[in-house]
This record gives sequence, C-alpha cells and structure tokens, in this order.
Amino acid sequence: RAAFMFLEPGSMPPVGLAYIGVHMIFEIKMENFQFKARLVANGNETGTPTSLTYASVVSRESVRIALMLAALNGLEVKTSDIENAYLTAPTQEKLYTKLGPEFGPDEGQFAVIVRALYGTKSAGASFRNHLAECMLYLGYESCKADPDVWIRPAMKSNGFKYWEIILYYVDDLLCIHEDPTIA
Repeated sequence: RAAFMFLEPGSMPPVGLAYIGVHMIFEIKMENFQFKARLVANGNETGTPTSLTYASVVSRESVRIALMLAALNGLEVKTSDIENAYLTAPTQEKLYTKLGPEFGPDEGQFAVIVRALYGTKSAGASFRNHLAECMLYLGYESCKADPDVWIRPAMKSNGFKYWEIILYYVDDLLCIHEDPTIA
C-alpha cells in the first residue's frame, strides 16, 4: 500500500500518467523455506522513460581493494541487505494502475504509483538515486573511481585516522568500519 496514492472511488487517474498492470509473485525461499509475496509491475507495458534508467553496481576490483584496506587497518567488515529496497524510493515514472483483488475492498479503484515498484523500468535507478541522497545526508561522499563506493573520514578509538567505507550492489551493502554496526 505504501507504493500507491489511492484515488477516490469512481475518479479517473490524472492526465499524463501511463497505465501499467501489476501482478503478485509468490515464492518459497530455499535457504529458510519462508513464503514470500511481492507485487510486481508489468514493465513491458510501458514505453521507455525519459529519465535515466541505468543503475550502476560496485566493481569486483573495488571490493577487493576495500577488503584489503580493512585487513591492513584492522577494521571490521559487515554485510547487509536492504529489505523491500525499491519501495523506499520515490518513482521517477508517471504511472497508474487499476487495483486488483489483492487490495480487498479497494479492488477496481485506480491508484497512482508513487514508489519504485519491482518491474518498472526505472526502479533500479530510482532506488540508487534515493540511496545516494541518503549517503550524502549521512556525510559520505562517492568515490571518484567507483560511484558505488562511499567514504567518510573517521577516527578509531585509539586516535588512528581512517576512511569508513560502504560499498553497494543494488540492495546489498558491505560496510568497513571500526564498528560497522554504528556506521
């Protein structure tokens, strides 16, 4: 529901928005046998967006260099996954859909898509841009050699200066820090 702005019953979507269908995908995660359901947009139903849809990912070489720096500086390395990552980002596309039975009493109404749904053409770029804004807000800067390596100067408790490093690959993060749980 967070991905939609529900329109009043019987109202039509605003002019200038493109229609896109959505459907549910159900799966069982093999590593822990959990059930997972995800609402996915039918990206093949829309044209190419005018905004940039490319979303870069960290290079293998950058990961190797960062791990070497962690080892040389005695820093910890932690990984994490951002759950429902795309739904945290505002969408760049102007889309609407008609709600299906999975929306219960709202079935048949129109809704404007306001978050980057899986399946939309610019979802990856929308999330990457949103994450970059968050990193800048936290005081990190993007590395000139690899834009998916984010660095911030820091100091260990013993006075040793180093760089905090966060690398990201879509919605997976690698954090290198004296205490990565606080980075």
